Amino acid sequence: MSKKKESEDIFDYNAFEKEAIQKLKSGKDFIGPGGVFTDMIGRILQAALDGEMDDHLSENKPNRRNGHTSKQVKTSMGSVDLSPPRDREGSFEPELIPKWKRSIDPQIEKQILTLYGMGNSYSDISNYIQEMYGVNYSTSLISKVTGNVWEEVDAWRSRPLQSCYALIYLDAIHFKVRDNGRVTTKAIYTAFGVDMEGSRDVLGLYIDQAEGARFWGRVLENLKDRGIEDVLFFSIDGLKGFPEVIEQVFPNSIVQRCIVHMIRTSLRYVSWKDYKTVCKDLRTVYRAADEPAARRALEAFDETWRSKYPEIAKKWNKSWDHLTAFMDYPEDIRRMIYTTNAVEAVHKVMRKTTKTKGAMTSEDALIKLLYLTLKQNEKSWKRKANGWSSIIRTLANEFPQRTIGYF
Repeated sequence: MSKKKESEDIFDYNAFEKEAIQKLKSGKDFIGPGGVFTDMIGRILQAALDGEMDDHLSENKPNRRNGHTSKQVKTSMGSVDLSPPRDREGSFEPELIPKWKRSIDPQIEKQILTLYGMGNSYSDISNYIQEMYGVNYSTSLISKVTGNVWEEVDAWRSRPLQSCYALIYLDAIHFKVRDNGRVTTKAIYTAFGVDMEGSRDVLGLYIDQAEGARFWGRVLENLKDRGIEDVLFFSIDGLKGFPEVIEQVFPNSIVQRCIVHMIRTSLRYVSWKDYKTVCKDLRTVYRAADEPAARRALEAFDETWRSKYPEIAKKWNKSWDHLTAFMDYPEDIRRMIYTTNAVEAVHKVMRKTTKTKGAMTSEDALIKLLYLTLKQNEKSWKRKANGWSSIIRTLANEFPQRTIGYF
């Protein structure tokens, strides 16, 4: 049959209608194995391949057909069996379905990445794709599909950053990972930034054996290498040596230690019967109008609780400068920098995806999953900072030289 005649037969509406009705009457589904439209897709693809071969041979006169190969191609309608034609010279390279390609529907692979980013296992994804599309994706093939995202991950982790950020939150979260046959705990270091337009973004994910100030220094150097020249504020937890590392890399930045972390640390020493009262008295410290008022409140707290909990005031005094840095600024800035809750919300998204998985198979598998999780859940964390119009006016007044050109 000629190419023209075959195309006319395939796309003839009446013939298609009759065949479709007959199959539907016999109980066939629309899609999936043997589905009404699946068979039609197979015939169309086969005709397209044969047409490509005709065009190829017309441009290579001495060349001739040399039989067919066989392959199964996955589509959103289901898997179809094809017989790609061969030529004697072996120079035929089909464009519609390249020789080594087994899927022509990027939506399926997109669906796989979405499901993986939601925390589904390979076997769950395989079952879902089979049920929805009638296509059999083995767990090894799904692993390969998700592995193909690594080029995208590498580009994301090395992308250039803006020269100035209003605020960067730094915090770590821990996961179980298999390492040389042993399950160990790994720290994921997260840098979560707010740029000069108020847009929030995860600037990078980094992995190491455990959280430490020295590795945070390497993270900061990486951020600097990728284009960051200035950061107005850093919001951090109480890791020992953390402020000093930041000040070495970004000496002009204001470092604020998370008040919420400090309260949690302080309450570790408190018995349950004193819990509410101690919380109330600490609130007078961090909600003071300014640093001198906060100092007086801490002294009063110490007089009240020194006999039972002398270590609390000592801990606050030891980190006083970094605990009260936010008190030099108006309320809108205070709300933005006094706690690392924003990055902890990002970590909550990560934990929700990984909580049912146990130990990850490798560091690469963990980074890949976290990247896809963040991408899948952007609406929950990648939004503009609240009250930014007020904040930018305050920043312009507080840092006139450092914010020139940004507002």
